[in-house]
Amino acid sequence: MLAGDLNRCIAFPCSDVRHAGYARPDPPVRRDTIRVIMISAAPPTDAATIKPGYREPIDRNETIQAFRSAGFDVNTIEDIRSLGVYVTTAVKCPKVGFGLKQDTVEACSHLLEEELDLFPNVKSILLMGNTAIRAINAVAERKLGAPVIPTGSAYKVKGHEYPFGDISLFPSYPESGRNLSVEGNRQDVIAVDIRNAIEVAGGPATRPHRTRPIRERRHSPAPPPYAPQGGSAE
Repeated sequence: MLAGDLNRCIAFPCSDVRHAGYARPDPPVRRDTIRVIMISAAPPTDAATIKPGYREPIDRNETIQAFRSAGFDVNTIEDIRSLGVYVTTAVKCPKVGFGLKQDTVEACSHLLEEELDLFPNVKSILLMGNTAIRAINAVAERKLGAPVIPTGSAYKVKGHEYPFGDISLFPSYPESGRNLSVEGNRQDVIAVDIRNAIEVAGGPATRPHRTRPIRERRHSPAPPPYAPQGGSAE
């Protein structure tokens, strides 16, 4: 599959997103250099943050700050890609309300699956919040016949490493400051998860300055029976 071969959504069946804001990043020319994928929830609701030409469906400032907090000297999304990290979203249209329906996440997970298949050398995936977790579970159900991350209380899966074939999954918190609420030290958890995901993938092209130690990675317990979730707050 070539970089421009990703299918876009034709029918646009989802009622809880703004279809005019559909966006996905352009895959890099050297897709073989990508070893880590970060999946956020959905594009920003402000269409002005999505530049014509280069479709950047993420909150650029929050994403860059997350990597800087993890100890990586980055100033642009291209700097993040130079670490071997590709950043995308689970849902490709901005949401219009507070949450995203399971049907929406399921529909868009087909596009996400095609997107993930573009990168043959990925070793770890960062899942930034419940929407990304639900999307990767939908992909896993089609590929493996079962989800890979347990549903239920989000805090119970954070800080664990889950196998998805030969790829390590790192469920984390949303990197956007607007989603940080009463649970303390979320930024620290995100920073540690970023460092762990990059280390599992073989490390960055340049050695980062680590402001905090990498915590011991906890491998996942066996997942309980799967029950599809409803809307997500992300």
